[in-house]
Formats: sequence, C-alpha cells, structure tokens
Amino acid sequence: MLAISSPTHKNWHVQGKSKPDRQMLDAAAFCRGLVEEGTVYAFLADHRRELFKDEDFADLFPSGRGRPSIPVEVICSVMVLQALEGLSCAQQAWALATDERRWCG
Repeated sequence: MLAISSPTHKNWHVQGKSKPDRQMLDAAAFCRGLVEEGTVYAFLADHRRELFKDEDFADLFPSGRGRPSIPVEVICSVMVLQALEGLSCAQQAWALATDERRWCG
C-alpha cells in the first residue's frame, strides 16, 4: 500500500504525490529495514524523492482531468530497476508482485 495524497477541489491535479509523513501502513516506511544496505534498492529507497521530484514531471499532467497517478518517484524507481535488471514489462510486473524490495523506497 502506498500513501498517496488526495487532491482537494481547489487544487485539483492528476499527478499523484506521496505523503511526506509516511505512516506505519505505508509499505515503503514499513519494510525499509529489510533492504540490504549498499544495494540499488537501498539507494532508491533513501534518495528517490531527491532524484525524481514532482515538479520535474508536472508538465506531463497539464489538463487537471482524470484520477491521480502513481507518484512519480515510484514510477521512476520501478523503471530504473526494470532497466538495470533487463526485465520485460511482464517480468517487471511479476517482480513488483513478488519482491518487497521494490516497494521499500
């Protein structure tokens, strides 16, 4: 489960954003301690908000219509892991479903 902020009627946008104040039920906050230090998983967990900033991708969501997306830091982290590991889209989907390291950032 990811903690995603919901837009208000005054400030509607469709770019999903992670809550900076993670809660215990947030998978990323819950399982970070299970990820081995020195791995790409740990690096992305610790730095993905710095690497993939919401404002760097805001122009991709100009219309304000639709449902909020998955936060950009999550999508970018998944895409980096997919490229580094040479996985197909189907393989990456399976990896996301079965490997908790991908959700610990």
